[in-house]
Amino acid sequence: MKVLSITPTYFPQVGGIESVVRELAVRTSGPGVQVDVAHVSPKLAQPSVDELDGLKVYRVPVAGNRLAGYARDFGRLAAGYDLLHVHDPQLMMLTGNVLLQCRHIPAVLSTHGGFRHTTRHRSIKWLHERLLMRSLLRHYRKILATSESDTAYFSQFSDRVEKCENGIAYAKFQQGLLTGAPDASKWIYWGRWSRNKRIDAVIDTVAMARDQGIAIDLLIAGPDFDNLRESLQDQIRALKLDRSVRLHPYIEDAALMHELQQRTVFVTGSEYEGFGVGILEAMAAGKIVLCRDIAPINGFVERGVNGFFLGFERSAVDMATVRELTGLDATRCAAMSEAAQRKAKRYDWDSVAQQFSAHYAQALAAES
Repeated sequence: MKVLSITPTYFPQVGGIESVVRELAVRTSGPGVQVDVAHVSPKLAQPSVDELDGLKVYRVPVAGNRLAGYARDFGRLAAGYDLLHVHDPQLMMLTGNVLLQCRHIPAVLSTHGGFRHTTRHRSIKWLHERLLMRSLLRHYRKILATSESDTAYFSQFSDRVEKCENGIAYAKFQQGLLTGAPDASKWIYWGRWSRNKRIDAVIDTVAMARDQGIAIDLLIAGPDFDNLRESLQDQIRALKLDRSVRLHPYIEDAALMHELQQRTVFVTGSEYEGFGVGILEAMAAGKIVLCRDIAPINGFVERGVNGFFLGFERSAVDMATVRELTGLDATRCAAMSEAAQRKAKRYDWDSVAQQFSAHYAQALAAES
């Protein structure tokens, strides 16, 4: 079986889809199965092919943008594969090129939360949902919903939806376990710096805690996807948090693991998650999670057991939660860290990848 995993973003970019596509391709490759990756994006200037992690990675430029564009020679590339695994939250440009250039090749779709994570282009999304969603989904032999909420949403438009949650590199993030005494005032956020992640709200929370006499040490690390560094730095200066909040716009794995070993809490103000890979990775590293009470991540986080919920509204309720969190003793921190690791272990790619392999086989056996 030859599988081409088609993605709008890929390493060295860092984020949920990137890590899922990379790990999944590695874990499902093996005897009798070849998995390659096609990174299809308007941000690419020239076509190229290289090898990474033992996988062929094709870089395919797009004339247009991530919503509407033409990937030249994409059909010729895909023609040699038995199955396409399309990672297309927008159900636009990637799916459009699949339909235009390789409609005859069996395909499955991973949903990754769809495009509901922001209100941008709201009218276009409304029209797309009502006029195109059913017909676009009809092409796929399986729609692999990455969460319970995705399962419910996409089931409105197709009867081929099955829940197939993503995985994490559990062993890798075990290297980030705390090496010293726990300190619940030491926080970290790592992941994309995008608007829906609401890093600004996390910084405001640190200021709120400072004003109530609680000193938080926060590291914000990751790729600056939405060019937020300047505005975040201005916010930090305006709130006089220069000694409390540090920005690290990109962080290599070794440096990330070192930082994780020094920190007890992972915090995210994200208003929307398609799955929550970063949160599960943090839990694999034994971090107590501080996040919003939203699906699907509230399926991972249990208040007082492995994390806490915030509204990120600088409210009295939020302040009480921060006070409770930062007041945890070493015994309680250790118990919550162990509970976080147990939850994350369920999503280890070692077991999750087998589910994807089964879906691949079923898709090839199914009638289109």
